[in-house]
Amino acid sequence: MQKKMQKGGVLIKTNPEEAINFFIENCSKINWLRETANSASGVIFECILKEGVVSPYEMIRSTDFKSSVKKILIKIVGIRSEVRGEYDDDTWSVPFKTVSPPLGIKNLEKEETFTREINIQTDIFLKTISYLNPLCPAPIYASIKKDKANAIEFMSKLKMPDEYGLFSNATNRLITVIIEKITSGSIPYLGILGMEIADGYETFFDLYSRGSMRDNIRTYENMIRLKNLELALKTGYSQGDFHTGNMLVNPSVTGYYAGIPGNALIIDFGYANKIPPEKLQEIKQLVSENKFVEALKIFNTLVRSDNLPLSENPEVYGWLSYNFDNVTNLNVVYDMPHELAEENVKLLALKQAEEKTTDARIAFYNDSSHSGERDKYPLLPLSNAVKNSLFEGMLGGGKRRRKTKSKKNSKKRTKKYEKRKSCKTRRRIR
Repeated sequence: MQKKMQKGGVLIKTNPEEAINFFIENCSKINWLRETANSASGVIFECILKEGVVSPYEMIRSTDFKSSVKKILIKIVGIRSEVRGEYDDDTWSVPFKTVSPPLGIKNLEKEETFTREINIQTDIFLKTISYLNPLCPAPIYASIKKDKANAIEFMSKLKMPDEYGLFSNATNRLITVIIEKITSGSIPYLGILGMEIADGYETFFDLYSRGSMRDNIRTYENMIRLKNLELALKTGYSQGDFHTGNMLVNPSVTGYYAGIPGNALIIDFGYANKIPPEKLQEIKQLVSENKFVEALKIFNTLVRSDNLPLSENPEVYGWLSYNFDNVTNLNVVYDMPHELAEENVKLLALKQAEEKTTDARIAFYNDSSHSGERDKYPLLPLSNAVKNSLFEGMLGGGKRRRKTKSKKNSKKRTKKYEKRKSCKTRRRIR
């Protein structure tokens, strides 16, 4: 039996390159997520596996633990060349009316910027997986394809005919343009980030477009608000680009909030930024006092990793800090004592519902009757030893954890060091 590996947050039955190629080649649908049109550099595709095909991935999140991954997201980014000429562009674009909504101009990212995004998402996943409810999808694949032929080959795999056998839909038109940009050199290198995502998750953009019921929307918004607070408290990061296309919700899933269906996830950490220590401390203090709205308002004072103040785009980012209403598309201000109190009560109730479900999950997984099946029911919270044994790193520049050396080897190194030290050598031991 082939041994399963852990790469980036999911169990993989083969190596990551083979796994993602197999998944793409066996998809029933591949869709461009239109709500990412406003993203500064990335384009995201949703890939759905055919029914009956055995997935190369298995999840490790709570309600879907060890279940097959049937849907993945693939983020495509143009990467700048290492050697750039004086007149090389920093952007690429899709011709007007090629797709709707218009894709506009996309920035070419530096290789180090794309690698940083991979590192951050991997770090966030590991720091928030302890109770099998991570804040973001698990990274499953990352690569920067510098060979033009390899980049074109990968993009070509994403093209799929529609039910009429045609390649004229928006997804295929966009892929065709990207291939043309790679061929011409407008996209020098192709950055690829693959993520698992459970079935049933959709963007807030889709929810608003569908005109979902107002009360439900408010509950999902509050789920995401709490997720962003949790992100800050557990990792010190602000996602930095929390428009509605980067916030996901599953309206029907259960097992995350006692008696309340739904769960939320955050994607796209290209503009994630560390929160200044003094502001992070203020957020921690306000959350400890159950002043969630006041804590969320601090996010409106932050900047993205490119130093763009979030307050300059209230219609995009203001909803998180109660400065804009995505349902009515109006500017709003929650600052009256009764308004703050009312919203804080809602957020506290939702937080307590989540804590209740987390406690129940811990009790279930830690039940002694599962002791003989710890591969299926791991003890919670997941220990660092378990995380390190599972996680081997990302291919395209993600963090790689080294295996702990034995005590015997450690003692040998110490003796070797002492011997060299006694000889007064200044050479550093590697």
